[in-house]
Amino acid sequence: MSTASLALAPTAAPRGQATAPPAEPTFRIHRYPSALIQPLTLADGRSVIVRPVLPQDAEAERAFFAALSPASRLRRFHGVVNRLPDGALEAMTSIDYQHHLALVAEARADDAALGSTWLVADARYVVDDAGSAEFALAVADDWQGRGLGRALLERLARHARARGVRRLDGTVLADNEPMLAMLHRLGARVRGDARDASIVHARIEL
Repeated sequence: MSTASLALAPTAAPRGQATAPPAEPTFRIHRYPSALIQPLTLADGRSVIVRPVLPQDAEAERAFFAALSPASRLRRFHGVVNRLPDGALEAMTSIDYQHHLALVAEARADDAALGSTWLVADARYVVDDAGSAEFALAVADDWQGRGLGRALLERLARHARARGVRRLDGTVLADNEPMLAMLHRLGARVRGDARDASIVHARIEL
C-alpha cells in the first residue's frame, strides 16, 4: 500500500571487500502532497503548520502520543496504549498519501531556535472500500478546545472528497463529549452500537 520507501541500511559488500561506514538514514517520498502544507492560526492566537506526515516524523509521533494524558490516549486508541511500537510508528508515518493520508499540526516555540518544533495533533483517514474511509484524530491536551481538531477534520474531508471518497466513518467512545459535539457541528450522523454501549459510530457524508 505504501509508496513511501525507506533506505535505512547500506547494501552489503561482497565477501572479502571492506564495508562502507553506515550511511545516515535517507528517505524517498513519492507524490508528497505539498499543497496540503498550510499555516493555521487558532482562536487563541497560537499558530501551527498543518502538513502531511513524513517518514522521519516517527520519533516526533512517538513523543506526541507519549505526551497525551491517559484519557486522551484511551479516546484515541480505545484501549491502554503507553508506548507505540516501532511497527505501528512505521505504519503511521510511511504512508502512500492516496489510500492513507495523515495530517499533523506542528508547533514552534516563539523564542526557540530554528528546528525546535513538536507535533500537537494528528488526523488521518484510511480508505477501507470503494466509497468510504475510516478517520481518527488526536489533539494534545493543552491544545484541545481551540478549533484545531475541527480544522484538521475539515481538511481531511476536503481532500477525501476530491479523491472520490463519499463518506468518513469513525468510532468514538460514548463518553467523549467534546469529540461528539464537534462531530455534530460538522453535520455527522451518530448512532450507538447495538453490541457495545461504550462506543458510537459517526459518519460524515462528503
